[in-house]
Amino acid sequence: MQKMEIFQKFRQLSDKDRILFQNILGAFAVKGLSLVVSLFTLPAYMRFFKDQNVLGVWYTVLSVLTWVLNFDLGVGNGLRNKLALALAVNDQERARQVISSAYFMIGGLMLVLTAAGLTLIPLADWNGFFNVEADLISGETLAQVVRYAFIGIALQFFLRLISSILYALQKSAVNDAISLVTSVLLLTFALLAPAAAPADSLKLFSLGYVFCANLPLAVATVMVFWGPLKKCRPGSRWVNVSCAKGVLSLGGMFFFCQIFYMVIANTNEFFITQYTDPTNVVEYQIYNKLFTLVGTIFMLGLTPVWSAVSRAVAEEDYLWLRRVKRQLLWLTAAAAAAEFAILPFLQILVDLWLGPEAIAIQYDYALIFALFGTAMIAQSTVSVIANGTGRIKLQMLCYGLGVVVKVVVIDLGCRLTGEWIVVVLANALVLLPYCILQQLDLTRYIRRKLSEKQAGPAGV
Repeated sequence: MQKMEIFQKFRQLSDKDRILFQNILGAFAVKGLSLVVSLFTLPAYMRFFKDQNVLGVWYTVLSVLTWVLNFDLGVGNGLRNKLALALAVNDQERARQVISSAYFMIGGLMLVLTAAGLTLIPLADWNGFFNVEADLISGETLAQVVRYAFIGIALQFFLRLISSILYALQKSAVNDAISLVTSVLLLTFALLAPAAAPADSLKLFSLGYVFCANLPLAVATVMVFWGPLKKCRPGSRWVNVSCAKGVLSLGGMFFFCQIFYMVIANTNEFFITQYTDPTNVVEYQIYNKLFTLVGTIFMLGLTPVWSAVSRAVAEEDYLWLRRVKRQLLWLTAAAAAAEFAILPFLQILVDLWLGPEAIAIQYDYALIFALFGTAMIAQSTVSVIANGTGRIKLQMLCYGLGVVVKVVVIDLGCRLTGEWIVVVLANALVLLPYCILQQLDLTRYIRRKLSEKQAGPAGV
């Protein structure tokens, strides 16, 4: 009887609520498996690389090269919003033009970046850049590792457009499945690859990364364009200047937001390596994986919200938007409380996960990570709504100022204290003001739109 009542309530939901609910359930199912895989990944990496210095170098190489994925001029996010609008009104011709124009622009950018990267990589002093002694890993080996990893990132740069398309289709759970498959492939590679010397293990894993990171994206691309978007396959004759400008116009703001946010959120390993020592990156990863666990679970539900918000804006359903925003605020408060609730159990969790010899928890560090985790959760909540509505000028401004503040705080803080935790504290300090300001801006925006809609019939 209860099952029938639940089923009936589900059928009574609006299309937007039903699709959103399905995506959230799918995300939790798939990402739950991903979290299980991630718990085994770090121990597997530690066994594979043996030397924590070498593992720290790999994390830093990957972190730095992942920056390249942000140099798409915002095309991916512009495609996501524009395609969602075209699909909302069932305009297949417009959808095909938007998709073709996006692939054309990203393809051109990928060729330019690849040529520039492969030309400049042999010229750089990678030992100095990654703060690693040549006795441990030679400059030639590091250049080769960076070259392999860069090729993998360049391929992702192009193939990752399918992720934006899946989000526009409101199939975010499929993107989660792609990430899961990638994680499983990398874990399998780390478990099965033969043991090697530090330099050889780095080269071997960088080659494995090229395959593991790109195969799932390539398979997903084939399945989408031979499946739900069969009539929207990209082609040169469908490239449209107007569509390209529209994607770039919106994407330009997304691009600057991406770049600024990248410096805020994706440079921690780099700064820790530069100001302290690569071995500290491994300790950072241990804390980070534990304190991003709550945020990762929370953000599962947020992933499909972006495209759902874009659809609501296209349909001018601002009552739905206000209701979802309020619900997300309560969930954000609950997730933030969970960040601090795990503090007393942290040493037990680490001992069970990595063994009692791994690290002794420093609870002042843990408290800063809890604050950082809270800031990341709040940032994700307001950003997903702002991105869906296209109201990202404030985000761009706050992130831009945040970059300056982060660099200054890290430089002064690390020089004065010598502690790598300053990097994490800087992140929290620059994200929290944005969360407050963006929340106020979205409240005013939704209130204004509701007032305009109510006044509309009276003014006719």
